Amino acid sequence: MVAALPAQADLPRGEWRTTRPITLPRMSAPGLVGLPLDAEALAVKSLSEYRVVGDGRAEVPYRMALEEGQKETGTFPVVVVSQGILGGQQLQVTVHLDAAAPPANRVQLRLRGDNFRCRARVEGSRNRAQWWLLTKDGLVYRHEGSFERTQVAMPVNDYRFLRVTLSRLEGKLPTLEGVVVGAEVTIPRRLVTVPATLSRREDGRRHRTVFTVDIGRLSRDLAELQFEVKETTFDRPVTIEAAQAGRKYEWVGGGAVRRVAAGQKVTVPLPVRDARRLRIYVLNGDDRPLSVRGITLRRVRRGLVFSADPAHTYELWYGRPDAPWPDYEIQRLPLITPPAQLASAALGEAHTLPVKPPPPPPWSERHRAVFWGVLTVVIVLLGVLIVRAMRGVKASPQG
Repeated sequence: MVAALPAQADLPRGEWRTTRPITLPRMSAPGLVGLPLDAEALAVKSLSEYRVVGDGRAEVPYRMALEEGQKETGTFPVVVVSQGILGGQQLQVTVHLDAAAPPANRVQLRLRGDNFRCRARVEGSRNRAQWWLLTKDGLVYRHEGSFERTQVAMPVNDYRFLRVTLSRLEGKLPTLEGVVVGAEVTIPRRLVTVPATLSRREDGRRHRTVFTVDIGRLSRDLAELQFEVKETTFDRPVTIEAAQAGRKYEWVGGGAVRRVAAGQKVTVPLPVRDARRLRIYVLNGDDRPLSVRGITLRRVRRGLVFSADPAHTYELWYGRPDAPWPDYEIQRLPLITPPAQLASAALGEAHTLPVKPPPPPPWSERHRAVFWGVLTVVIVLLGVLIVRAMRGVKASPQG
């Protein structure tokens, strides 16, 4: 189900300004790879600019992945091959997944009935001739119409046939009304340190310490600030402002730097989408300013996931702020494997792509003498025709 270079139109080289080679991990066969975006790549004006390019020309579909601790879910169409009751004590259904469906790890059953409890067994097969056990002791139940579980988890697999068997434990067997197969995975939160310079000044009149964190370029998905403070216990309100290049500081949030026991980490959440500089105000009140030894800025890791083939070469193109958002099928499919568990690719040094040559000037601009000469002749001829027509009108008899 992995295609290395799908048949798509070649990208026009002159419309993107920057290219960076992608170094693939060691791979024996085509598969998904994760490409973390570094500080240089994230400094683009628009996240719509990115294009993964194979062999210097072919557009390769990708999925943007932000590792912020979210849950990814998705469902796939299935066809019920068979279903029935076995011995009055078991309900069994077999479904067929489309060949293009990604690996699955969930079966959702639509069951009619109440006050039942059943053991669920899930098996997988490629051809219905041999079945392999995926889940042995799953449970589905419903009590009093509200306390229920009708979803069965299983290991991630790419079997095209799934067979689910419900064995009655309590109550009557429910009636099966439908089956949905899908995937669900939690993407662990992963933070990356953002290099920046820190400056400090004391505002005695307002009893506050002002820190400025200068990243030096646009950065995205800023998530938290971690303070290194000498004092063992403290609790100070904090106000945070952010600015992009050439713009004024704007308020983005607040919180507190707080430590109630020695040794605790001191972090302040920082939900900032993008910024180049941060300004942090620590309100001291009538207390002495804190002995802050340093502040570490972290962002959520963002990257691209795409299908790569070790037999091909790949590049990342960007530097076109007006590029439309790409619309790839892979963006709508659930991400079964967290990016941190994928083989990781890396970006190389940036190079400038040649600018697309401007269109040639019109023929009239390239041959001005000829153009004006022809135009003059045409005007003279039109004048002669007009004069003759006017004389003909005057010479015609009156009706």
